[in-house]
Amino acid sequence: MNRLYNDYNIKWKVAIYARLSKEDEKEEKYKNISESIENQIKFLKSIVKEQKWTLANVYYDDGYTGTNFERPGFQNLLNDIERGLVNLVITKDLSRLGRDHIGVGMYVEKYFPTKMVRYIAVNDNIDTYDQYNSNNDMTPFKSVINDMYAKDISNKVRSAIETKAKCGDCIKAFLPYGYKKDNNNKNKIIVDENVSENVKMIFRLYKKGKSKTQIANIFNDMGIITPLKYKEETTNYFNPNCKKHTTYQWNSTVINKILRDRIYAGDLVQLKNKKINYKIKRTSKVPTENQIIVLDNHKAIIERADFDIVQEMLNKQTNEWNYSNKEKHLLTGLVFCKCGSRITYNKNHGKNFRCICSRYKKYGNKFCSNVHIREDELIRLVTEAIKSNIKKYLNIEQLDYNKDRIKKNNKKSELIKLTKKMEELNKIISNLYEDKISEVISNDTFNVLVKKYEKQKKEYERKMEIYKQECDKTDKEIIIGNNEFKENMKKIMSFNEINDASKSLLFKLIDKIIIDDRNINIKYKFNICS
Repeated sequence: MNRLYNDYNIKWKVAIYARLSKEDEKEEKYKNISESIENQIKFLKSIVKEQKWTLANVYYDDGYTGTNFERPGFQNLLNDIERGLVNLVITKDLSRLGRDHIGVGMYVEKYFPTKMVRYIAVNDNIDTYDQYNSNNDMTPFKSVINDMYAKDISNKVRSAIETKAKCGDCIKAFLPYGYKKDNNNKNKIIVDENVSENVKMIFRLYKKGKSKTQIANIFNDMGIITPLKYKEETTNYFNPNCKKHTTYQWNSTVINKILRDRIYAGDLVQLKNKKINYKIKRTSKVPTENQIIVLDNHKAIIERADFDIVQEMLNKQTNEWNYSNKEKHLLTGLVFCKCGSRITYNKNHGKNFRCICSRYKKYGNKFCSNVHIREDELIRLVTEAIKSNIKKYLNIEQLDYNKDRIKKNNKKSELIKLTKKMEELNKIISNLYEDKISEVISNDTFNVLVKKYEKQKKEYERKMEIYKQECDKTDKEIIIGNNEFKENMKKIMSFNEINDASKSLLFKLIDKIIIDDRNINIKYKFNICS
């Protein structure tokens, strides 16, 4: 033991500090070394007893990362230092104090000396009271190594989480309303039969033309408890930011969140956010293309065709209903001016509305002319056009939904390109083997090149699997779309008028309606086979 560990001229008031993060615990178990909080404290108490020091208090943080010093136990230690209750801090090693080399350096080299506090890291032989201890000079280097270790652990944990997410394992702490975790497998998602019918009702009402606010009001009137309240009652979820007397009410935001969530169609979307770095908790949003999405991962509550049409209806809605115009319009989201701008509605006389180009309304006739057509006349013209096409093309089998999507499926062309690149790589690797056998290249060169190309192959294989899933999904949607649209056309063979009930059908059949003065041009989502 260091000769200056004890000094009978100073009464040492010792603070034992112990820490263990979840990542450290996993690593120590892997090494088969006990590194529990209890063992750290027991070990340090034996030293305090041996040196006949006065134990002021024991402080510990269990499950807290070493890269953040905002730990409750450590903060309590600092408070007691400020009060003069502690003048010696002892830890098992430097990494228990922390793994952020900047923070550790600040406390060991500035804060503790300023407060006349001695610091000892037993296993690292660090003792700031011993000015001749050469190990003290190594503190910054050991701190940097501990920092690098924390970064390595963080990368390993992140990699493990990503692997689980790619395999379709659920890594979410809590699942959206309508789903729950399987009691036998926490990574598996199952339908929560207690509330899944509520989710179906939300999608069904929206398809029928009800607004998000109207749906929320219906649920409030029915006395259905909100997703937040339900989560609090059925899980261990606790939100400290919620007010004590929170009013649990359904609203348009809650409804919109449910309508937008792909989980209800059977897709699992994870890692939407990522930590900026391993030292801080702040996160940033991950672009959609970089999120981990596993298609058809679990049982869907909403049929994919219904989910997709709701997304389209949501995307085409506008915020045209302001305080002076709260009326709801049947063709909202479908109607455009010939200039490309959306159509809005102005009240004319009585209950009549007339269609107005939003660009004209905002900037005047320098940018676009007014659209001279009443809303009721527009609805009549669209209804007549649909009825006319039904009569004209009675052979439903001739309708081909979204035929152009096959041509525009860029993922298929990318898949073909990657397949060719894979073939080229395999050929290159095969040639390398021949060169190695013929001693054209050395073993070292061969190993370096093969490792490089194998890594490239794995990346191609990963992308090919993603593209294949998306291509299969697109092909499936086209087949389903064709069948569904033919069925929808059969349903509206007796089409008489446009109303809330038929609105979802319109979104399935019509891409957009273009108004040119009093003329309309309907762009359908299906093609007429010649």
